[in-house]
Amino acid sequence: MARFLRRTIVGAALAVLSFGALSNLWIWSAAWGRMEGEVPAGSVIVLLGTNEFFPDGVTPTATYRQRITTALAAAGTGRASLVIASGTEEQAEVMAATLKREGCRTPIELDPYGWRTLDSVLRAKAQHPGRPLVFVSQGWHCARALWWADRLGVSASAVPAAYGDGLDAHRSAARDLLAKPKAVMDWVVGLGPSSPMPVDAGNRRAP
Repeated sequence: MARFLRRTIVGAALAVLSFGALSNLWIWSAAWGRMEGEVPAGSVIVLLGTNEFFPDGVTPTATYRQRITTALAAAGTGRASLVIASGTEEQAEVMAATLKREGCRTPIELDPYGWRTLDSVLRAKAQHPGRPLVFVSQGWHCARALWWADRLGVSASAVPAAYGDGLDAHRSAARDLLAKPKAVMDWVVGLGPSSPMPVDAGNRRAP
């Protein structure tokens, strides 16, 4: 009995590890050749949400400044027709305000219901149908957004932001190792958007 139990536990652990590894490989494969930093004419830049500061309101996160800098450079090409700041209400408002303050001339739209990566992709597709999307985030996050775009039949590419420095950058990348298998499971079960707001409503132009 003890031997059978050990084998069962080991087998289950191997299955979980294998699923995690294969999910990460599958999702990363969606990014191959699609994170070259190109911005197609008439595309919509989707700046994926992140917090500017930790809960103490003082310590900057490793992801925010890198994403803002990358979004500004992508918008500065003049090829995109719109930038969507997508995340929670606070994230969307803060990111849009920073972009405007730092000279972004491309029109900015707030998506305060992009609570998860899936939500951001679904909402951009619904509100700007047929337009190519360009995701801006760290590479590990862009890969997941591109994978979701493929599942949803959306033409998309990405401009990856710099990885960032310090322990926070490593923690964020490590968390995404778990987010990728979660995305595959969400797709298998047919998970929909997190927000009760319909995907074709709720966005607004930045003030």
